[in-house]
Amino acid sequence: MKGMKKWVFGSCLLVLLAAFLFVPALQSTSTELRLADDPVAKRQALDKELAEMRAEMKANGWDFEIGPNPAMQYTIEQLCSFNPDLKPADSKGYEPGDQAMVAATLPASFIGTYTPIKNQASCGSCWAFSTIAGLEAAIKKNTGVTYDLSEQHLVSCNPWGWGCNGGFFAFDMIDYGNPYYPGAMPEACFPYTALDSACSYCAAPTWYQVAHWQYIATSSTVPTVDAIKNAIYTYGSVSAAVYVDRYFQAYKSGTFTSCKKNVRNVNHAIILCGWDDAKGAWLLKNSWGTGWGEAGFMWMKYGCNRVGHGACYCTY
Repeated sequence: MKGMKKWVFGSCLLVLLAAFLFVPALQSTSTELRLADDPVAKRQALDKELAEMRAEMKANGWDFEIGPNPAMQYTIEQLCSFNPDLKPADSKGYEPGDQAMVAATLPASFIGTYTPIKNQASCGSCWAFSTIAGLEAAIKKNTGVTYDLSEQHLVSCNPWGWGCNGGFFAFDMIDYGNPYYPGAMPEACFPYTALDSACSYCAAPTWYQVAHWQYIATSSTVPTVDAIKNAIYTYGSVSAAVYVDRYFQAYKSGTFTSCKKNVRNVNHAIILCGWDDAKGAWLLKNSWGTGWGEAGFMWMKYGCNRVGHGACYCTY
């Protein structure tokens, strides 16, 4: 009987000890969860991260500015889902190789044609925004009129299964002569939802078609600086890809020079719509709203992070 009492007492002691050890763990987990949902804690964590980034920038001599912005609330994976591996096997994009012909005189700086900045939010639809921005710029250059066309149409109605989790340039979907997809439609016919919404649009939309589109070099290479300049100068702007990291995401102003060495992959689609040789940089139009960068734009050093990968243009 005494042995039984000792066994019971010992078992209870072990249970109490385990509970004592487990409660702090629960408290710690609970604290971490509260901090994760605490906007003040989030801001403090972001401030700490930015301070560490600025220290590295100073050590490397990078003099552009970074800071908190609306895009910093998302992960890079949420924002950057351009995937070269998703290029359609039957794509109509012509790949002529690097253009040898360059305009007789290219100015030292030039701002081409572009339409207002938009915001893709937390949906990885950069590929759709780059495509539509290319067509909007081509229409504006040809007609002088600015149209707001629907990115959601490309996200929700494309035949390749692309969406917020990734895609490629979608010019094939809005190309002249496509019997299944007559072109791009106005934003009002299918407003942007930042979700993989079901395909739906107004009963009788006006369609806007790409007359022709092609790569400056190939879908998997970065053309020469002069070849990209020539395309911007001739066609107004080009759709292209780039590799994005946290420094790019935190960019505020100046010339972005935080270039990763030996970058082989790209993850984000943008528009290149100008250049400045004094800066040695492209004018890059992004799709993260006007609260990011210089009112939605960035100056990015030539050749940095494979900027210009797969550069292509369209006509209207």
